[in-house]
Amino acid sequence: MHAVTDGQIAGEVWLVGAGPGDPGLLTVRGRELLATADVVVVDRLAAAVLLDAAPPDAEIIHVGKSPTARSWAQEKINAVLVDRARAGARVVRLKGGDPYVLGRGGEEAQACAEAGVACTVVPGITSALAVPALAGIPVTHRDLAQELAVVSGHLPPGHPDSTVDWAGLAASRATIVILMGVARLMDIADALLAGGRPEVTPVAVIERGATPAQRVLRTTLDALAIDAIAAGVRSPAVIVVGEVAARNDAPAVGAAPLAGVRVLVARTRPRPGLLARRLRQLGADAVETVVAHPAPPDDAGAALLAALPGAAGLVLADPDEVAAVVALLRRAGTDVRALAGLTLVAARPDVTDALDALGLAATTLDQLGQADRTDAGAGDAGRVARAAGAGPAAAGRRPAPGPAVLVVGAADLPAGGPWTPRRVPLLTDVTADPDPRIADELRHGDFDVAAFASSTAARSTAQLYGPLPPDLLVAAMGRRSAEACEAAGIRVDIVPTEPGVRPLAAAVADFVTASRAAAAS
Repeated sequence: MHAVTDGQIAGEVWLVGAGPGDPGLLTVRGRELLATADVVVVDRLAAAVLLDAAPPDAEIIHVGKSPTARSWAQEKINAVLVDRARAGARVVRLKGGDPYVLGRGGEEAQACAEAGVACTVVPGITSALAVPALAGIPVTHRDLAQELAVVSGHLPPGHPDSTVDWAGLAASRATIVILMGVARLMDIADALLAGGRPEVTPVAVIERGATPAQRVLRTTLDALAIDAIAAGVRSPAVIVVGEVAARNDAPAVGAAPLAGVRVLVARTRPRPGLLARRLRQLGADAVETVVAHPAPPDDAGAALLAALPGAAGLVLADPDEVAAVVALLRRAGTDVRALAGLTLVAARPDVTDALDALGLAATTLDQLGQADRTDAGAGDAGRVARAAGAGPAAAGRRPAPGPAVLVVGAADLPAGGPWTPRRVPLLTDVTADPDPRIADELRHGDFDVAAFASSTAARSTAQLYGPLPPDLLVAAMGRRSAEACEAAGIRVDIVPTEPGVRPLAAAVADFVTASRAAAAS
């Protein structure tokens, strides 16, 4: 955040439309602004994954905007926008859909203008148009509807503060798109029927539109309320009333194995995770939340620096550890050349990439194990060196027998090797602050599965959110994660036969597929 002094320009507010739900539908300009934001003020309707585009040190303020959860008063939101901007911050107000389509963006812009704060609107794709389109419904059609009305269902028909002309809409042939109307379905249907709309008028209710969990209820105006209750329709949903609601022009696609499944992915790093990405590829609505973050302990680095001269190898389990080692060496007055002669072992592909960016070659844990199995006749030092492709001179520098290999993170060396592993922690995981949105959605049973890729993620989730819903399926990456879950009082349903991102995602998909097949039989 940039403090304001005399002669400096104060901060600015951008009202950014986040789109209808699919994070890929955020505009290029919106993503650019998120990447440079000091403060992000976000609604529930904005996809949580969009926050990954913000800088790691950006202040994230969740303001709710949920019909069932505690939300901030609009006046308080306005005040936060103004106060942060006056303090010199670049403030992004991230709003679901388009800021000016039933999103109270006009009130926020007005508050900024009255306070003398610069405010720019970045339009977004409104759910009023995009969600019906993704359900195969054209809101206008030459033969069916040449008028379109987008209205709020937040207030019931007849409410003194409502400006919606329900009688006029009922008498027209316009397509009516209703936002925020799930709680008022019976009142809305009664008003339209009383105004003359036929009982058999097609209606579509599209729940969680533009997400993998999207589902569509098709009914008629006279049966709308009863059918919605029977189907368990919940907010957020877009309601389309009119002849076009009977159309289904969406292309037929094969159902992904995790389509309609909402997965909570607890992670311990600020960057987007591979597990959530893989789950989305399988059709899941994967929602990531950071439950812990890395921080150096008070004595970080001293043990590692002391152990480096006599070590044969260094195992790194996370890109954050690569960055921490580089920073440690710089503080010690040296650089990555201090690692010359060491076998660098990457526990994951992204660690290999991080080392490669520094010009450092690395072997993998699998290659290290393979080298030991296929080179049984070589000396201990030669086996460790050859795993990294080092020549005889490098091998000659290795201490033998039983060369020490320093393990910075949580990785395990292949069993039975000639090396002596020595754990030298460089980072420790500190529990993050709870996310109010995640707490709200857990409380209301909005997740089908919770996935834990590490024991730290499991412990931190239990500490932050307490007991998980009893009907929530829980998937753990491997034995350690499962044991941590059980120790924290979390029942585990899914554990892959081998640890890893792809095996865990596949195990979740297999479990869901089998459960669906059993339910259908």
